[in-house]
Amino acid sequence: MAEKKLMKYRDELDKCYGVAGMALGLSVLDAVDLFTAVTLDGEGPGCIKFTPEFFFAGNPRLSPRGAWQYILGHYRITVGLAVANALCRRMVLDNQRADQQLRDQLFDAACADGHDYCQLERDEVQPIFDEAFDNMLRLFADSRVRKAMDTFADALQQRRTLSHIDVTDILQQLNLV
Repeated sequence: MAEKKLMKYRDELDKCYGVAGMALGLSVLDAVDLFTAVTLDGEGPGCIKFTPEFFFAGNPRLSPRGAWQYILGHYRITVGLAVANALCRRMVLDNQRADQQLRDQLFDAACADGHDYCQLERDEVQPIFDEAFDNMLRLFADSRVRKAMDTFADALQQRRTLSHIDVTDILQQLNLV
C-alpha cells in the first residue's frame, strides 16, 4: 500500500496517536461495524483488525457495478483512515498544522491506491480525498477532540490492544460518538 510510507512511526507514542486517529476515523466514516480491534502490535494498516466482511467483495449476487461500488466504498474508508492517522499525529501529538506538503503526500498515496484498487485517475480521486481530508482536518482541529485523543492514546498505550467494544466504550465516554 502507498500509505505504508506515511505510516512510518517515530516511536510508540507516535504510533498510539496514529492508531487512535484511525479508531476515531472508523467512527466518523461510519465503519465501526467493520473492525474487531485496534492494536499497537500490528504494522501500518494492520493496526486495525478488520472483520472478514471488510475484505470480501466476491458475492455472486452482486452485479459488476455493485462489486465495484463495494470496493470503492472500502477505498474511501482506507483513504479516510490514512488521513486520520496522519492528521491525528501531526495536529494532536505534534500540535502542528497540517501543511501542504503533508496534504500532497497523502493525496499522492491516495492516488496510487486509487489506481491500484479501483483504476481511478487523479481527477477521480480528488473529490474522495478532499472530502476525507477536510472532514478529518475539521475533526482534529477541535480542541475537545484533541484532548479526547490524548486520553484515547494513553489508554491504547497502556493496554496495547483494544477490542471493538473497548474502542466504542472509550469513544462514548469521551463524547466522540
